[in-house]
Amino acid sequence: EWDVISRYTREQAIADGVLVDLSARFPEDTRIYKYPVACTDTVWSRIERACEETGEDLGAYVWDLCWMSNHPTAIVKDEGNMRLFYCAIPLGTKDSLFKIVVGPGDDLWPVITIMYPDED
Repeated sequence: EWDVISRYTREQAIADGVLVDLSARFPEDTRIYKYPVACTDTVWSRIERACEETGEDLGAYVWDLCWMSNHPTAIVKDEGNMRLFYCAIPLGTKDSLFKIVVGPGDDLWPVITIMYPDED
């Protein structure tokens, strides 16, 4: 038996700004998934910068991330609960590689997180 030393929940990560709750902010743009969707603050920062540069709506990029994570031509690697996929979010490069992971949330129900490949 192990004693829990520390626990950092998804709810805390969202409250701290480490994760951005896309399903709460953009329910129409994340509707492709039946589970709650969040992204890391680094992905969110890129979306915000792209919107500032292009004048596009934030939700448009959220939709693009969700859509492309499911589009066969964009998927580079698919390993059950993790996918690597390309999505065009302008900022110096045409396409960027992202990672989407399905895992247990705070209540052990599935949740989805979009991040960069080097993030956990």
